[in-house]
Amino acid sequence: MKGIETQGLVGAIDMHVHCMPDYVPRYGDAIALAQEAAEAGMRGLVIKSHLIPTIGSAQLANEIVPETTIFGSVALNAPAGGLNPRTVIANIKAGAKVFWLPTIDAAFGYKKALEGHWIKNYNGGGNFNREIEYMTVTDEAGELKDEVRDIVDICKENNVCLASGHISPEEALQVAKYAHEIGYTQYEVTHPNIWSEFTFEKLRELTELGATLSIAYGCTLPHNGGVHPSYLVDMIKYVGAEHCTMITDFGQVYSPSPIEGFRVFRALMRRFGCDTRELDLMMKVNPARMLALD
Repeated sequence: MKGIETQGLVGAIDMHVHCMPDYVPRYGDAIALAQEAAEAGMRGLVIKSHLIPTIGSAQLANEIVPETTIFGSVALNAPAGGLNPRTVIANIKAGAKVFWLPTIDAAFGYKKALEGHWIKNYNGGGNFNREIEYMTVTDEAGELKDEVRDIVDICKENNVCLASGHISPEEALQVAKYAHEIGYTQYEVTHPNIWSEFTFEKLRELTELGATLSIAYGCTLPHNGGVHPSYLVDMIKYVGAEHCTMITDFGQVYSPSPIEGFRVFRALMRRFGCDTRELDLMMKVNPARMLALD
């Protein structure tokens, strides 16, 4: 007989898991992850790479392990096409369900790395000793760039999720304002709990505009800042679980299995104050909404 938190994975979706093949070692490939997710009864996983689309890996895993669904994604860093609407359209046609605005190529994330934030351990690995033009989604006047507006429009038209990646709170707010203006409801603010600049007040402003926050387990681990899990619960309670998803952001070789990590994450969130209704909202209902499954 399996314990309550393992049973709690039935129907769950983790919207942020790194996998092989990638430019750095990973825990496992999409097939191995799908097999573990299926065994746990999970509805699915979104697989991610910072530099290459994961659509092909997702399709192959779904053919081999049909008992769960692996969703492909694209992070809009330069090697994958950058802030290019054509890149988004092409990958939607190929089956992508999630797009991240720049992550390791984002100017804000790079700035944080230079300041000593632990994100530096990830940012440096993808430049391959080449000069990078770090990206923002806003212009010098703080307005959303035309190509970013186009990308938001495309995501809305095709019912796919757009996530903020590693952009700043001010940039994330501009995306949220435009998404709200056009009635786009699948905008995710990516793991704001790893950046101190995303204050609770700013998060409430984002959620009031319709954004959904992905709350990441990874930042609670010692090598990723060691944030106490109770801080994550406080954040969830402040904005409301209806505005959040839970993600592991696992897949690193020095992290546990993403599926086991998701089980532990659920148990920790319960331990520090989330109830079953909130957990199911963040692990099942809201991810399905963000992926337009229901």
